[in-house]
Amino acid sequence: MTWATIERHILVFHNNWINTQIKRFLMHYLPLTIIILYGFGFYAIVIFFPLCENEFDYMQNWCAFPCYFSQTSIMMYDALFNCLLPTPLIAITNSLLIIRVVKQKQRLHQHMKWKKYRKMILQTILCSAFFLIFSLPMTILILVHVCGVPYEATGQVEVYFYFISYFINIFIPFVCLGLSPEIWIKIMRRMQRSTNRVTTANITLRPITMRQSAF
Repeated sequence: MTWATIERHILVFHNNWINTQIKRFLMHYLPLTIIILYGFGFYAIVIFFPLCENEFDYMQNWCAFPCYFSQTSIMMYDALFNCLLPTPLIAITNSLLIIRVVKQKQRLHQHMKWKKYRKMILQTILCSAFFLIFSLPMTILILVHVCGVPYEATGQVEVYFYFISYFINIFIPFVCLGLSPEIWIKIMRRMQRSTNRVTTANITLRPITMRQSAF
């Protein structure tokens, strides 16, 4: 999501960076591939092939953290780079996008057409608010632990904040659909076509008898 907010700046202000197939591969597909491979690779190594030994307690109600959290260097890297950094970057880059749009229109002495940019600004604000609402509590909790507060000090609050962050993965498809009316139009058209096909298939033609054909 962080790269998506950065890429939006490229699409709006530097669209010449993706006007060829090679540039599109370098600026769009390659970064996404690197990010996906990095995420899978990092957590596959630290969870399934750790330098420590995971301990399983089947009496607990929920799974705790992997054993690599006991290694200070890896835990600090994961907490700062993978958990803490994306949240403020998403908010900052989306806010800067709105500021750049307004500043550019003012610099060119053109009237700001809010209808033209309303969809983009609405998507930016809602996506930023969505990520901040569900990820900020866990981000603050991780920052508190990084500063030296023990895990036992937060009590049950840690459990709630931990599971709240999973709502991002659950609700993000619905947020994207709600902010993309053209997708809804395509879905409704396909559903209408499917309904028409089913209705046509269910129609049975009555056989024409000789008496009816005479008339």
